[in-house]
Amino acid sequence: MPKTMKKISLSFVSLFVFLSLCLFSFSAETPAPTKPAFQLTVQEEPQTALYKVGEKAVFKVGVDGVIPPDFKVHYAVQQGNQEKPSEEGDFTFTTETPTLTVEHLWEKPGFALLKITSPLLGDKPSLGGAGCEPEKIQPSLPKPSDFDSFWDEQKKSWDALPLEEVLTPVATTIPNIEVYSITMNNIQGSKIHGFFAKPKGAGPFPIVMCVNYAGIYSLNPNLVSNFASRGAISMDINPHDIENGQPPEYYKELGQKALLDWSHQGRESRETSYFLRMFSSCYRGGKYLTSRPEWNQKQFIVQGSSMGGGQSIVSAYLCPQITAFASNVPALCDHAGPVAGRLAGWPRWCAVKEGALDPKQLEASRYYDTVNFAYTIKAKALISNGFIDTTCPPSSVYAAFNVLAGEIEMMNLPLSGHEVKPEWTKKWNEFITAEAGLKP
Repeated sequence: MPKTMKKISLSFVSLFVFLSLCLFSFSAETPAPTKPAFQLTVQEEPQTALYKVGEKAVFKVGVDGVIPPDFKVHYAVQQGNQEKPSEEGDFTFTTETPTLTVEHLWEKPGFALLKITSPLLGDKPSLGGAGCEPEKIQPSLPKPSDFDSFWDEQKKSWDALPLEEVLTPVATTIPNIEVYSITMNNIQGSKIHGFFAKPKGAGPFPIVMCVNYAGIYSLNPNLVSNFASRGAISMDINPHDIENGQPPEYYKELGQKALLDWSHQGRESRETSYFLRMFSSCYRGGKYLTSRPEWNQKQFIVQGSSMGGGQSIVSAYLCPQITAFASNVPALCDHAGPVAGRLAGWPRWCAVKEGALDPKQLEASRYYDTVNFAYTIKAKALISNGFIDTTCPPSSVYAAFNVLAGEIEMMNLPLSGHEVKPEWTKKWNEFITAEAGLKP
């Protein structure tokens, strides 16, 4: 077995975070306001935004453009999940005082978020982020002793259910590929809905499976068509038991009724969680793809962002045939974060009751935490995090990353929130192209 490697790379983008400031709110019927005359800039020293315990993070905040009269801001630095900021205060920008300097002393590994608010900034604060020895961040709670046996039993029950896939041809203008919509049986009487594509011919071909971000929406065949045109068998799975290609009203009504607050449905028990069906669809999707006679029996890649990033990690655990995965700003990480003084990743599984996490929800969440899936994964991995991501905080991502057992690389994005950055897209494409042996 090759020696385990851990590699950390940094996206060296602009030194400044230019955050647009919206001075007015407006509807679709109201003309857009003129561009603001100023922007805040947040400069991090050093550019990596990474420090060691005992060092000080230094943020320098300035105004790009004309400083508004009496431009007062409030600043606060929050490390982990502390309610009280470690540093905070008020500052007035003038021509005599054009720069605000904020420092934060690192007493332990983790991440800190600088938040700047002002009436002139509206309801969107300006943010800066920094980290301290993130490779030392540990899971908030230990892995349950019966974690693996629980999921082994789930897979046995899933295997007893026939896939009974139905493939319906989809027209395409791309030569030499076949594209289909696909449905398959899933647990609890539900269905898996998605798109499937492959190059024409008997192969052998690698696999690229795509899993998706949170929301209620339709997929389209473009992604799998692209992978098929480059030489892969590919499937894109809708995270919900919903039809693709329906009018917007269909998805809107689901969000208001059957799928209202879906991410918290059944969260009191590991047997009733909404994510049980979703994780089953990842496993059964992989089972279908690896049963295809065209698969080359060698390369199986899975990829996704946000909730899809979390599902990528889960899939790599449930499907040992997966050889590599790419996970952008993954969700479903470190549900127990507040136990260790950190903010949990989306979907903030556990409600807080009397100052503590709901005990039943906390216990159930441990079986759906990517941290606990990560321990035994041997697949090669590319993962990213954004230092100003408040949806999937970088500490939650590192809690899972640090226990992975295979050859892994973290892409730090100090200037990023919860988004798909061009730097990630480039790195992601290079990674999947190399790992699956695809055409450029």
